[in-house]
Amino acid sequence: MHEKPTLRLQHLIAREAKRVGTVNRLAQLINDANARVGSKLTVDRRTLLRIRDNPENVGLTLNLLTALNEYFKHLGEGLHKWPILSTRGLIEPLADAHQLVFMLGSKPRPAERRVDLSRWDALALAELVKEASRFGRRQEFDIEDVLWRSPVDASGIKAEKWYSLLETERTSIISIGSPMAALSSEVLLARMFGVEPFEVPRFSTRLPLPFYFVWLPRVMHRFRSAFGLTWQHLMPEFKTLAQEVKENRSSAFILDGEPHAASAAGKSWTMYGIIAAQRRTCGSVWLVVSGLAGPATLAAARLVKHVNAELPFSEHQHSPVLWIPVKATIKTGQPSNITSGDLREIAEAELVGDPQIWPIPGAQPGSPRL
Repeated sequence: MHEKPTLRLQHLIAREAKRVGTVNRLAQLINDANARVGSKLTVDRRTLLRIRDNPENVGLTLNLLTALNEYFKHLGEGLHKWPILSTRGLIEPLADAHQLVFMLGSKPRPAERRVDLSRWDALALAELVKEASRFGRRQEFDIEDVLWRSPVDASGIKAEKWYSLLETERTSIISIGSPMAALSSEVLLARMFGVEPFEVPRFSTRLPLPFYFVWLPRVMHRFRSAFGLTWQHLMPEFKTLAQEVKENRSSAFILDGEPHAASAAGKSWTMYGIIAAQRRTCGSVWLVVSGLAGPATLAAARLVKHVNAELPFSEHQHSPVLWIPVKATIKTGQPSNITSGDLREIAEAELVGDPQIWPIPGAQPGSPRL
C-alpha cells in the first residue's frame, strides 16, 4: 500500500508559520493581506493550528480558502495553481502516466543478431518495475534500447524511436544508467539541468552543475558528456587524483565541487550516483537513475523508493529538478567454478543528505569551484 496523501495546505501553513515566527503572526499577515484588497474575510490562529497539526478535523470552506489564497498568491503560490493533495516520493507520479517507458543503454552485435544490455541495468529495471507495479494501476510498460555509439551525432539520434518518445504526452520515462552507459540519460539530464548534451562542460559560461562524473580514459575514449570531466579538468586543484585518473587507476565523482575517488584496487570501495526527476510540461515525469558504474546505478534504483519528498509542480512549464546523490559501498565477490566475469556486489547503499532542487532558488551564474 502506498502512503496516504497529505493536505498541501498543511505544508504551506507549517512552512510560513516557521518563516514569519509564530502562528499568531501568520494569522495577522493573512488578515492584513485580505484587508488591503477590501476583503472582510479573516482567519484565526486556532484554524491555522488545526490545519498544521490536525488537518483531518478541518472544514475547508470557500471563505477560508479564499482568505488563504489572498495571502499565498502574493508569494507566487496561489492555491489555484497546485493540487490540493500532496504526494511524497517519486514512484507514484510515474505510475500516474498512461505509459511508462524504461530506456536502457545497449550495445549492438550485428554478427550475432543480438543487442546486449548490462546485467546491472537489467536488475535496476526489475527493481523499478516492481515498485511501479505496487500501485495497481492500469498502465503500459515498455522498454526501449538506446544503442551506444561514440562519438555521438547529436542531430542523428533525434531520428531514433526512443528520442521521439521524449515529447509524448502522458508517457513517463525512466532512463537507467549514466550518460556513459545510456545516451538517453545524457539527453534527459541535459534538458533537466539546462545544458547542451554531448558537449564538454564550459565552466566560464554558465552556472556550474552540482555533480559530474569522471570516467576512466580507457573507458571514455572520445565520448563527450555535459556531465563528464576528464583528468585535465581536475589537474589545477586535485593533482593527485587527476594523475590517478590519467593512469586509469581511479574514476571519480564530483559533488558540489568536492572530488570523491572511486578506485577499485582493494576489496571494497565507494561509488557514487544520482537520482534526478522532473515534471514535464506535457504531463509526463522523467526519472534518471545514474551511477558512476553499473553497481551504483542498481543502488540508485533500489533507493528511489526511499526518496521522501514531493516532486515540484510548475504552472505551464517544466518543474524544477528534484535530485539527490547516492553513495554505495561496493565489494569484490568470490569467484567460483561456475561464476566468472563481473563479481562486484553492493555491500550497502544510502541517500546522501536531503533531496535538493535545481536550479538553486536565488542562485546567480558565477565561477565554479573547479
